[in-house]
Amino acid sequence: MQAIVAQDFADDLSRLSIVEREKPEPGPGQVRVRMLRAAVNPSDFNFIRGDYRDALGRLIWNYGQRECYFDPARQMTYPKHPYVLGGEGVGIVDACGSSLMARRLKGKRVAISAGPPEGTWQEYTVVDAKKAIPVPDSLSHDQAAMYTINPLSSFAMVRKVLKVDQGEYLLQSGGNSALGKMVIRLSKEFGFRTINIVRNAAQREGLLALGADEVIVYPAEDLLARVSEITQGQGVKYAMDCIGGDLASSMARCLGVSGTLLFYGTLGANECTIPARDLMMPGARVEGFFAGNWLGQQSVLSLLSTVRQMGKLSAKGIFHSDISEVLPFAEYQRALALSQEAGKGGKVVLSFSD
Repeated sequence: MQAIVAQDFADDLSRLSIVEREKPEPGPGQVRVRMLRAAVNPSDFNFIRGDYRDALGRLIWNYGQRECYFDPARQMTYPKHPYVLGGEGVGIVDACGSSLMARRLKGKRVAISAGPPEGTWQEYTVVDAKKAIPVPDSLSHDQAAMYTINPLSSFAMVRKVLKVDQGEYLLQSGGNSALGKMVIRLSKEFGFRTINIVRNAAQREGLLALGADEVIVYPAEDLLARVSEITQGQGVKYAMDCIGGDLASSMARCLGVSGTLLFYGTLGANECTIPARDLMMPGARVEGFFAGNWLGQQSVLSLLSTVRQMGKLSAKGIFHSDISEVLPFAEYQRALALSQEAGKGGKVVLSFSD
């Protein structure tokens, strides 16, 4: 079988190639999935460049260690090269390991959350059964390929982590992103309000039509002045940022009493400066969210509950994603280049034979 493999870290695509590999076998509690589609996400480039490896190296439990781990229990090691890329996709379970949960998935179409060393950019991959989610028949292969990272992250952050209350404002950067649009739809479903930060004034009307309560064009508009005006000087209780840098610093100043800023991406810059008293005085806090770690911390019952809730929301179109282009697996270089173009209008999806 064929797989897209990263041989080493690089700032471009020069260390990627399609290689022939043996078909992987599922271990205990795992399933093997014959891939149908796989999405291309910004997080994939963090594995290409080594951004996640660098970030893990700064964590206290990795201090002085030769290996880097995602968790302090040192059960999830950062993989060594060469490894297969791809964070999510959809396929058919064609083999399973020795667990009830794995056996129940045999023959089903599932959306999977994966990543190196056994990512989704290969014809067959293996994942833990708890990271394989049966998808509704109403979802096309293309939409199902994007069912885990953005849908799961948006739902988990809004409903499980922040637990946004009805009537409250949620301030979010990346308002015009696929995840940002899902948050707007979730706000209409669960009764909270959104203040959405975008870069381009042309995106305002589309988001308002989708259901956004407020749209701020940054940096053309003064973020603090607009948030103060919208909230009548109270600030927001909840904020989510995927950009980082100066924007994240300004968003922290928009927090009201006991407010929370949740980081889940660094599309702009990895670092930001937040003066200690900006958090001390309002009793505000900053937290981080990484979907892979969040999934790993959930019990089977919690995951089943999440899957049921997401299935109902999916049927309402809450998690729909715009698609820019679906390209054959072999054209991965073109797909990755296209995914990084500004204003591309949607996600890029890799297609395997059906």
